[in-house]
Amino acid sequence: MTSPRAVVTGAYSNIGGAVGRELLARGWRVETLTNHPRPDDPAALAIVPHPLGFEPAALRRVLAGAHLLVNTYWIRFPRSGVTFAHAVRDTRTLLDAARDAGVRRLVQISVSHAGDASDLGYYRGKGQVECLVRESGLSYAIVRPTLVVGPHDVLTHHIAWLLRRLPWFGIPSGPGYRLQPVTLGDVARIVCDAAAGGAALTVDAAGPETFTFREYVGGLARAIGRPLRAFPMPPWAAIACLRPLGWALRDTLLTTEELEGLRRDLLTSPSPPLGTERVGEWIARHGQGFGTRYVNDTIDRFARARRARDAAAHGGA
Repeated sequence: MTSPRAVVTGAYSNIGGAVGRELLARGWRVETLTNHPRPDDPAALAIVPHPLGFEPAALRRVLAGAHLLVNTYWIRFPRSGVTFAHAVRDTRTLLDAARDAGVRRLVQISVSHAGDASDLGYYRGKGQVECLVRESGLSYAIVRPTLVVGPHDVLTHHIAWLLRRLPWFGIPSGPGYRLQPVTLGDVARIVCDAAAGGAALTVDAAGPETFTFREYVGGLARAIGRPLRAFPMPPWAAIACLRPLGWALRDTLLTTEELEGLRRDLLTSPSPPLGTERVGEWIARHGQGFGTRYVNDTIDRFARARRARDAAAHGGA
């Protein structure tokens, strides 16, 4: 019997890579739409790559005959002419191609508290995509992770990198700033479980623990063997302090919208947690290597997004 075929966008990246590995373990044949170089590991070598562009005919060719599409495509913030509106438009093109190609099931990766009326661009764009998914005519599931913690989690690496190098660490002051992180492995399991169903579904992917931001940073500091010398600071001051460091690193460590989402507790879930792995314990076991080098995926991420848009503009990759 032939194994079912899945196409995952970004299967050489963080969430997409974990989903691809989980699908392979469950007996799926996995292909990916990506502009990321193939990593040299056995799971990645088992995944067939296709260039990610948003030319409809090229997408239909790749998606024809696929049982499943898992879409992780998104941008973290606007940069170099790539905006949230572009990401929404490109996702519409992908969904239309999936429907026309006869894809049987779609799993869309969203974010906790996505909403098309949000005043935060990231959450509004994700909410607009959720509307497109529901109107697509496809059998679908929407999975809404909170903060996904794993070996390549950029936010946690950034925090650890700062803890290793700065004598003091500023904690944004005021109420809120709670988060309910979920491990990467739990997210992959939740996504693949959702793929196996047939009903329309929207679920949060959150872990069983909720932390204040200070508690989360403190747990990470213990894991890397550094004392936490924390002091409160206004949110605007936190962004102002990080901005020149970002210029030096050619990166954006934290955006104003990301900090505001944290302040509003948008990285938590009101639903019973589907994640079972305790993030505090995961960090204690695996966090020792976090922050030993700076992880900068911004330049590469936007270069890939621009290549995808250019491929669509020139008739396919």
